[in-house]
Amino acid sequence: MIIVASGPSARDFVAPDNIPVIAVNGAIDWLNRADYWFSLDPTLANRNRAMNRRAGVDYHVAFNRYYIRGIKNYERISRRGEQPFPRGTPEWWFWRWHCVAGICKEPGYIHSGNSAWGALQIAYKLGARKVILIGVDATREERIEGGRPLNLSHLPLLFESALPDMQIVNCGRMQSKLPTMTISEGIEWLR
Repeated sequence: MIIVASGPSARDFVAPDNIPVIAVNGAIDWLNRADYWFSLDPTLANRNRAMNRRAGVDYHVAFNRYYIRGIKNYERISRRGEQPFPRGTPEWWFWRWHCVAGICKEPGYIHSGNSAWGALQIAYKLGARKVILIGVDATREERIEGGRPLNLSHLPLLFESALPDMQIVNCGRMQSKLPTMTISEGIEWLR
């Protein structure tokens, strides 16, 4: 399965026809095609995307306070233990965003941390065990559809925590222990 977020490394990506694709948040606005859409970020823009769905795309959300009829709604599990120090480290941001490591295997639930992280759990729930990440850059650079993300330095910790359950290849700019490939190499690896 392919997970596509809006980091700048995804610019000009064209989704192949024969591999399932999960679009994350605003990637659905510019991606040529997607089979699924996921968000755990209940911004007005994402709620509008969930309400004004693209034909042929299966929509999933973990918004907690917002139930949206006609799509798959998951409950987001968040945790916050003792605050780590020093402040501003990836571990601190992991704590700050109430992240939960590891793939959530319980039906109807998603571990919190980031929408791309939630999309990986959706891929797992849909049966995927090999996934490539495109546009999951973990930087503060502007998204393809505009706007800048908040601090994403905790993403490597999240995605690395899924490695016991899934094979994941990074085709973006995220600095992590995940294997890194070009997009074309990643697509070939999936086949």
